[in-house]
Amino acid sequence: MTKLKYLNNIFWSLVLLSCEKTGDASANLSTGKGGSLSKFTIIGNYVYAVSSHFLYTIDISNPSLPSKVNESPLNFDMETLYPYKNRLFIGSKTGLYIYSLEQPSAPKLIGEAKHGRSCDPVVANDSVSYSTLKGSTFCGPATSGLYVYDVRNLSAPVLTKLIPLNEPIGLGMADSALYVCNANEGLKVYDIKDAYFPIEKSTVAGPGFIDVIPYDNLLICWTATGINLYDITNQLTPVFIKNIAN
Repeated sequence: MTKLKYLNNIFWSLVLLSCEKTGDASANLSTGKGGSLSKFTIIGNYVYAVSSHFLYTIDISNPSLPSKVNESPLNFDMETLYPYKNRLFIGSKTGLYIYSLEQPSAPKLIGEAKHGRSCDPVVANDSVSYSTLKGSTFCGPATSGLYVYDVRNLSAPVLTKLIPLNEPIGLGMADSALYVCNANEGLKVYDIKDAYFPIEKSTVAGPGFIDVIPYDNLLICWTATGINLYDITNQLTPVFIKNIAN
């Protein structure tokens, strides 16, 4: 296994960090911590995972005997999955999809927002969802940029702002800060005190930012050269700690 693949596996494995089981996944949920490009997550007694065509629900209440309990058909080109409380935000090449986990074993589609064909990582909270779309030959013709959705009405997300970016990929949110990977153009840091109208505060230079995980006062960045760690005690001013090279 190459170092890049090894570091990639470490990055996605952070979805398992700080995962606390809860008896009722429809209550105050504790989830794993993953990046915006993740395709699976753990919530309570269940693993949720997406492929291009399906959302899978796997019961892990008995870890030695995991069992698939549900398989929901999805539109083509589902790409990423982001958990928040009793919801799943699923990014696809054609839109943002919101699923309810009121019945944890059987996720239910409750809202969607269509967009032009493009790659679509997503992060969200109670009131806002952020997506990056990257228009390209591979992803599609949509306008590249940061898309901001008002999701207070989960059944009808509303696009409130589009911030053009050339190479947006993964993104992460920490309280009043949003971090957007813009490939070789650096890591964009936005003030999101006004959640629907992010204000760019700075750009962290570096080679090939791909995805980020804010974890307490630490920002874990997957880059083209490995994993970069930043101190985000001051969330709008990341301070470089070290690089774990490929």
